[in-house]
Amino acid sequence: MRWLLPLALIAAPCVTFAQDAEPETEAERTDRGTIVAFLEDNLSGAGRQVTLRGFQGALSSRATATQLTIADDDGIWLTLNDIVLDWSRSSLLAGQVSVNELTAAEIIVARAPLSEQGTPAPEASGFALPELPVSIEISKISAARVVLGESLLGQAVEGSIEASVSLSGGNGSADLTINRTDSGPDGRIDLAASYANDTTQLSLSLNAVEDAGGIAATLLDLPGAPSVALQINGEGPLDNFASTIALTSDGAERLAGTVTLTGTDTGGTMFNADLSGDLAPLFIPQYADFLGDSVSLNVTGQRDAGGRLDLSALDLRARSVELRGQTTIAADGLPEVIALSGFLRDPDNNPVLIPGFDAGVSVRTARLDIGYNAVTDESWRAVIEAEDVITPEASLARMDLRGSGRISRTAVGRVIGGSFTMTGSGIALQDPNLSMALGETVTASTRLFWQEGTGVTRIGALDLTAGPVTLSAGGEIAGLTEGFRTRGRLSVEATDLSPLSGLAGRPLSGRGTITASGQGSPLAGDFDVQARIDGQNLTVDIPEADNLLRGPASIALDIRRDTTGTVLRSFAVRAPSLAADGAGTLTSDLADVNLTLRMDDLSRLGPDYGGSINGTLQLSGPLTSGQARIETDLTATALRTGIPEADRMLNGTSQVALIANLIDSTLIVEQLNVTTPGATASATGLLATSGSDITAQLSLQDLSRLRPEFGGRISANATFKGTPDTAALTLTAETGDLRFGVTNTNRLLSGTSQLTAALRLEDGVLRVDDLSLRNPQLTAQATGRLTDTRREIDLTARLVNLGLLLPEFPGPVTLSGTAVESGNAYTLSLTGTGPGSIDARVAGQIASDFRTANLTVQGSAQAGLANPFLGNRVVSGPLSIDLRLNGPLALSSLSGRVALSGGTLADPALPFALQAIDASATLAAGSAQITTTANVSSGGRVSLSGPISLTAPYRADLGLTLSGVILRDPQLYETLANGQLRITGPLTGGALIAGRIALPQTEIRIAATGFSGQELLDGLQHIGEPAAVRETRRRAGLIADPSANGQTTPARPFELDVEISAPNQLFIRGRGLDAELGGTLRITGTTDNIIPSGAFNLIRGRLDILGRRLTLTEASLQLEGDFDANLRIVASSENDSITSSVVIEGSANDPQVSFTSNPQLPQEEVLSQLLFGRRLDSLSALQALQLANAVATLAGRGGEGLVSRLRQGFGLDDLDVQTSADGTTQLTAGKYLTENVYSEIVVDQNGKSQINLNLDISDNVTLKGRVGADGNTGIGVFYERDY
Repeated sequence: MRWLLPLALIAAPCVTFAQDAEPETEAERTDRGTIVAFLEDNLSGAGRQVTLRGFQGALSSRATATQLTIADDDGIWLTLNDIVLDWSRSSLLAGQVSVNELTAAEIIVARAPLSEQGTPAPEASGFALPELPVSIEISKISAARVVLGESLLGQAVEGSIEASVSLSGGNGSADLTINRTDSGPDGRIDLAASYANDTTQLSLSLNAVEDAGGIAATLLDLPGAPSVALQINGEGPLDNFASTIALTSDGAERLAGTVTLTGTDTGGTMFNADLSGDLAPLFIPQYADFLGDSVSLNVTGQRDAGGRLDLSALDLRARSVELRGQTTIAADGLPEVIALSGFLRDPDNNPVLIPGFDAGVSVRTARLDIGYNAVTDESWRAVIEAEDVITPEASLARMDLRGSGRISRTAVGRVIGGSFTMTGSGIALQDPNLSMALGETVTASTRLFWQEGTGVTRIGALDLTAGPVTLSAGGEIAGLTEGFRTRGRLSVEATDLSPLSGLAGRPLSGRGTITASGQGSPLAGDFDVQARIDGQNLTVDIPEADNLLRGPASIALDIRRDTTGTVLRSFAVRAPSLAADGAGTLTSDLADVNLTLRMDDLSRLGPDYGGSINGTLQLSGPLTSGQARIETDLTATALRTGIPEADRMLNGTSQVALIANLIDSTLIVEQLNVTTPGATASATGLLATSGSDITAQLSLQDLSRLRPEFGGRISANATFKGTPDTAALTLTAETGDLRFGVTNTNRLLSGTSQLTAALRLEDGVLRVDDLSLRNPQLTAQATGRLTDTRREIDLTARLVNLGLLLPEFPGPVTLSGTAVESGNAYTLSLTGTGPGSIDARVAGQIASDFRTANLTVQGSAQAGLANPFLGNRVVSGPLSIDLRLNGPLALSSLSGRVALSGGTLADPALPFALQAIDASATLAAGSAQITTTANVSSGGRVSLSGPISLTAPYRADLGLTLSGVILRDPQLYETLANGQLRITGPLTGGALIAGRIALPQTEIRIAATGFSGQELLDGLQHIGEPAAVRETRRRAGLIADPSANGQTTPARPFELDVEISAPNQLFIRGRGLDAELGGTLRITGTTDNIIPSGAFNLIRGRLDILGRRLTLTEASLQLEGDFDANLRIVASSENDSITSSVVIEGSANDPQVSFTSNPQLPQEEVLSQLLFGRRLDSLSALQALQLANAVATLAGRGGEGLVSRLRQGFGLDDLDVQTSADGTTQLTAGKYLTENVYSEIVVDQNGKSQINLNLDISDNVTLKGRVGADGNTGIGVFYERDY
């Protein structure tokens, strides 16, 4: 209704030109057009639209309108229908607005209007007290129907209003009736009031009644929403006036009392208010301890004719609260007496829950004491204390607020001054971050001073300390006439920022200070401020920022705002190697702001950074209306970012130049150029949330600047039109001789490649209209087309020659098919063919967001297609594929079978190849069941089976079986292996390899020294090497493979628990040695730290040197951490009381030989005793030559010898020719008939023979027997045990 009065005031000036007797013209009757438009335009504003319909009688004393609506950004919130304004035009000449009737048939308030928001104007509004040009009198107001929306009062309400107001000749009266007329609880308000100046007669009658569940009970949240009623009645002259007050709920009295006014003989007025009752039912039960069953208020006082106020008694009482006191205020406004005391305390000493706080606030005790008496002293004092204050967010053990000062009347005027201190201790906050920042104690103090005539209140000192933060301020505040203008200074210091880390959400350290000075008016909106922030060794847990802020850093600001606009005199940021400055002006019509930036050394950010940056930024235009022109120019020199590719691209001078216009939320880019030593980019167009249109270009002339192994060039053009949800994108690019350091990729991209793409975004989903790639080796295209209601994508791709990647599979590879869009999915049908029996078919559906699919993949191929991804390994054989993907695009959704039949696998790192491989992988429920069998090229067969999880960490339970597998190194060993191993656990690291391997027959050859056939010549260069030869050497591991750079070892090594058993027939031969060992080894630890235990020990053996046979007394074979065989062999003989020994020990591929004796002799003397039984100096020349040959044999340069070659030819385990002490010769031949039965035949030069037979009953018990040609026989049981 407040909008009707401005309507009348705007139309009022027209009446001075109208006469009542003149007839109305047609324009006066319709009044549509200029006047209505003028009214709507001037009553409307930002965020408010006023619409007036059916307006008539603007130039008469009775104006009407069919409807007036007021709307904001959310629509119409106020509607008035059938409006009538009956007013007196002539009263305006007397400076009055006299409204006889102001009615509306209907008033609808749908909701509260939106609060006005927006960017504050750069200019200050200024301050002035409001002045009203006219007085207003309204005689009658009525609305037959008033509708209030639910959002206003919590429920929809309908009612009616009838009112009348009369003010004439010093007499006034008002009558108001409000009725609720909808189906909700009944409610009614009746008000009748009148007053006469000449008799001072006052009459007041207020009766407000509402049924249960009404508006008042709901808004006040009264327990149970009871019915409520309020009656106030009083009548009489002001010097003898009495009124009664009664408040009830559910018919029961809650508060009642009287208010009286009585005149005095001196022309003053005495007053008294006496109210009491039980208010507890109107509050929630938790407040019962505070209120009790009786609340009373008694106030008695007197105001004399001179204006002096004497409040002689104040008494407020409830169960847990009491407030008593008196005060006298002189006519000049200063107090003469203040005596006020009170407490808050539960009689049972329990915490008291204080009404009025929704979240619940309790206090155990509180005390108030204020005292002042001008008759005895000018000083005043005040104390407020509280203990155990608890809120949902915090608790305070004790709070103490104290004040003292003076109030006096001096020759220069009235004076009020005081000092205040506040201490809070035992602070505990629910928010641990805030608690750490504030600490357990907060202290504050300040001094205030006011003197009549100065117009200001001075703040002598304001100091506050909380945790590491100290605040200090001082200044003065002017009065209302100056808009509470404030002048002063402020200083905030944090000696240690680390306690503020929790509030910042990241670790902080260092110290900082904020200082400011200036002046401003909160009502006028103007200010003139100089501020500065200083930091020392600041850290914010961002390495680059921490490095930059090491040492001193500062921000300085000098800014003024007044009625002419805002002036940024200066803005400066300083830190080591960083300087930023700004200045400018800002008004509602124009802005001109300039900023400069300079970073001389980016290495301050960290060791990975380097170079320098400097630039400028200019903002101009009417910023407050959402428009600005942006011009920026940045130059960087020798930038380093820690990313090698980017650093090479930016090595030199780089520039960024931008010219753009901002209009509301639309950025129009006139020019954006980015130039670096290795690339150029540019863009133009507009960016807007409603739709963008951008064109961009990119050029990279030499990709070798990114990486040495890269090469070629790229140039591209792109456009984007639309929004992030719906847009069209186009891309055209041309590349030349691209190289990425991967041989196969380089072959595919050599020459000139053309890439074109036409894409669309529809509701955030990317759709392909056309996508093509063409170069001499490869063509690929995806074309979208609309057929009836279906959208189809045709897919074609052709690789001219697969031999570019796999020389063993020459010929073209083709891929073709369609993708049909159907709602939220694509239906795929793809076929691929090529050499190597490639025949693949893909069919099914994939979601348009590419998150799920239901596809089948069937076909055949050659396993050799995987060779480019296997490093130096080579696999071959036919593959059959039958897979299904149903669910998310993850391996867990894959099921089906992949099989390899008759395949082979070769690995240069292994001394054998796998042949006749039959392997299959059955996939289901995120797991693959592996079944594999294969022949070993050196002999034997292996099998592998078990499940492997298809998701990290790829847990497995695999069993590996070795059946008669022959492992050999021609220079070192040959063995036969049987056994079973199991691999359980995650294959990415931490799995366990456990099991047992049996070695029924093993021969270890002590390697000869010197060059072997597998050793390479250092510095050997291959000149004119054919590609096929180089590829062979690469696969053999003889040259570095660039594609293997990214290979990594498992994050965790595998654990080991493997037993290697060879109870016998483990032979060590070479360098005159022929020994048989047996035993068991256990391999534990991890693959990074192998821990073997156990050894293979001597069963029997000999050492032959120059026909001299030495029986072995000790022999053992152990494995060390890298599986190297470590030997220790000792052969001894005794001659002339000298025990001589040959010791061979060390790695099997390079053992060391030494000679020892007892008593100790030189090694050459020991060897002479061993071979000839005499001293070295007594040897003949021939014997010396024989000695040298023996040394060569033991050193590994004598070869295997004739006897060793004969043993191998006859297939014997032992063959030996010996000369006995008496010069006779005998031949020994031995062989294992079974695993535990060994037979040996001895024949001397006379033809006599003997057969020896050994039967190993167990590891410790052996049965030995012999039968000779001369009838000599024997049998024995031998027990052996290692200790």
